[in-house]
Amino acid sequence: MKSVKNNLLGIYEKGIPLSLSWDDKFKLAKESGFDFIELSIDGKEPRINRLYWTDEDIDEIYKISLKYKMPFKTLAFSAPRFYPLGDEELCEKGVAMVKRGIEIASKLHASIIQLPAYDVYNKPSTLKSQELYKKNIESLIPFAKRHDVIIGLEELEDVEHFNTHRKMADYLRSVNSPNLMLYGDTGNIVYNNLDLLNDLPYSKDHLVSCHIKDAVYHNEHNVKYGEGTVDFKGVFDYFREAEYQGYFVSEVWCEEDPDFVPYLKEISCFIRKYMED
Repeated sequence: MKSVKNNLLGIYEKGIPLSLSWDDKFKLAKESGFDFIELSIDGKEPRINRLYWTDEDIDEIYKISLKYKMPFKTLAFSAPRFYPLGDEELCEKGVAMVKRGIEIASKLHASIIQLPAYDVYNKPSTLKSQELYKKNIESLIPFAKRHDVIIGLEELEDVEHFNTHRKMADYLRSVNSPNLMLYGDTGNIVYNNLDLLNDLPYSKDHLVSCHIKDAVYHNEHNVKYGEGTVDFKGVFDYFREAEYQGYFVSEVWCEEDPDFVPYLKEISCFIRKYMED
């Protein structure tokens, strides 16, 4: 059984106030006990405008990460939710956005770009949209490989055909590419009242990073750690038994409330307690 106490622990960027400078963001993350920041590019301004960063913009942020010895490891790229890869009317723009996200991840020297597994958004999923999604995802693999980036598909609580590690693993095995892997999320499984400890073993051989968050039935957004129904001891016992070597990331949202900032240290201590047990 291998220890996971030395695995890197990141903090989702939305857990840190957007108004802070990048220098202050890294300083806060460091002081709060995290090893890296998971950059967020979502579908709303101002973060979606990061798709238009110049090489100089990217290099400046990368240098700040090195200054604090907190190089980027993962990029959370949720922007394609609004341009899903299974939607005939929107997928062309979605594919272009993902390619740009891969380029940014590569230039930041982040090895993983996390994508939510939406074939459509706010409309019914069909076999046709699911097939189109898979076709477009698989078309992106060579591009990701050229940029030395892994696409990490995240299972989602509101996508029935991709809402468990088991379903994701079945698909990933069929593709069988080291550049298309699983980005797990403990809260998304518990959201549907599913058995997380029974589902986790299906992630073995596919999992490269995992959002560590608490949740209750039908709520996985900012449930305080320890107050939900995620069995963290069982989760980290599994990671040790599986000899998991990937990343852990705390996915929380500060909602731009400065009073949330002191909680970051509490979060890192909570998670590291289970990493070290």
